[in-house]
Amino acid sequence: MALCPVCGDSAEKTVLAQVALVHDAASDLVQCAACGVICFDPLPSVGILNRFYSASYYDFRRWPGEAGGAWFGRKLRKIAPTGRFLDVGCATGFFLHGIRQSTDWEVHGVEFGADAVAYARGELGLDILEGDLKDANYPDGYFDYVHVNNVLEHVLDPSGLLAECHRVLKPGGHFFLAVPNGVNDSRNLVDFHGTEGIPARSPSGHIFFFPARTLLMLFERFGFAVMTKKTGSIKRGLRNAGLLPKKKNWKFDHFPREDVQVKSGQGVVVNEGNRKSAFYYQYRNFSAELSNLPGLHDFGLDFLFELKKGL
Repeated sequence: MALCPVCGDSAEKTVLAQVALVHDAASDLVQCAACGVICFDPLPSVGILNRFYSASYYDFRRWPGEAGGAWFGRKLRKIAPTGRFLDVGCATGFFLHGIRQSTDWEVHGVEFGADAVAYARGELGLDILEGDLKDANYPDGYFDYVHVNNVLEHVLDPSGLLAECHRVLKPGGHFFLAVPNGVNDSRNLVDFHGTEGIPARSPSGHIFFFPARTLLMLFERFGFAVMTKKTGSIKRGLRNAGLLPKKKNWKFDHFPREDVQVKSGQGVVVNEGNRKSAFYYQYRNFSAELSNLPGLHDFGLDFLFELKKGL
């Protein structure tokens, strides 16, 4: 890697492990000393990403997703009675559907997966655009709120995504970003390679791993003010960090496996399941928020930020 894809530094990177998305395309996992980001080197090609992501990747439960959107709608109603909301990486659109059902906000989404887009449009009637956020070509300052939940770690150009989020937000607009804590999220990959001696599969498709200092540097660069910062997924993070015992089968998903080829157009797998009461979902969402700790802590697995675009 000649240049860091996040900060552009040209110094030699530290190799932490060998990793892969698919069984026959290994990369080094490297860290940039200048900005701290950890990432695949080389980054996977678009072809490899298409092999990893398919209709089978989108196996989401409808009712928790919609309930999560309704819960998030409470926050939006406190900001304004209406506005334009964008969900980047909206998958099958259940979260957006929950917001639309519970608020007067106008909802939009962007999603890379063609099958997920087809489902969100056809089954839910949502305004979803297929491709990257740049492909959508929204006007400057079009949205009041941009929501990016566990997407930044998947994309080939995270800096470009943040810049585009800033561009499409109104001055003073709100930006929610949830992203794994890169120090903790990469630890199992490093531990697997260290003990097994073979490339560790990244089961969730993460190719970038962002420490707190990297994220704060990016926010300052692109003109986002940090309103709140929290750490979530504490128990899973403590397991990753070795502060709680790991699950006995923790290595299973990191072993290489043959790709499951699912052609586009086969449709997504939607788990309707049993719809529980509204109180149940409200309690689950309330408990999840209550378990988040203020501040950024390396023992947690997720970072959650409320940001604003500078005036």
